[in-house]
Amino acid sequence: MRRAAIAVGCALGFFLTARTPALQVTASPVQAQADRPWWVSGEMGAGELKLSSDQRQGDRVSTFALGFAGGRHITQWARVGLKVNGWLLQAFNLNDPTVGESVSNVMGIVDILPSPRHPLFARAGVGWASYTNNSPAGTNGSGLAWEAGGGYEIPVARNFALAPVVEYAAGAFGNANNPLAPQTNRKYTVIEFKLAAVYRFGGHGR
Repeated sequence: MRRAAIAVGCALGFFLTARTPALQVTASPVQAQADRPWWVSGEMGAGELKLSSDQRQGDRVSTFALGFAGGRHITQWARVGLKVNGWLLQAFNLNDPTVGESVSNVMGIVDILPSPRHPLFARAGVGWASYTNNSPAGTNGSGLAWEAGGGYEIPVARNFALAPVVEYAAGAFGNANNPLAPQTNRKYTVIEFKLAAVYRFGGHGR
């Protein structure tokens, strides 16, 4: 995860210091929201994920993180949307149904934009998490989940921006009724660093 954090930091530094004059005269964040209120994004990076239960306190493991989101600005101070996120613990194999492990969630999110001049945002979300484990001794699960984080959008074109994002997420998967290894109150926590590509559209700037 340290490499992902360094990569995100380098990207942030590059686009803050090396933007061309053409990019510096783009519309203000508030004007961009008014002209193009709809947005979609794709993000990827790395996370440190921990699975635990009443019987087991697991270690944090490095994972590949991938997410997609979209929604609409409702005021100059806030936007709402839907987000799908996932972390891969073991690669799936179509030729071997006994391998593959992942955590995913689907959430409604709210982004708060505290400054009308700077595209900094704080994010909170609530939704549903799922755990998939295809091993013979594995037990799938699902339950409520939440997340909190933030980022900073760096304009690179009129409708396009890049955003380093840091997020923390947690959720529950219920009990695993495996007679050989029962587990109760299964849950996960993850902290992740990602780089998001954001596209705005609609409104007067479509």
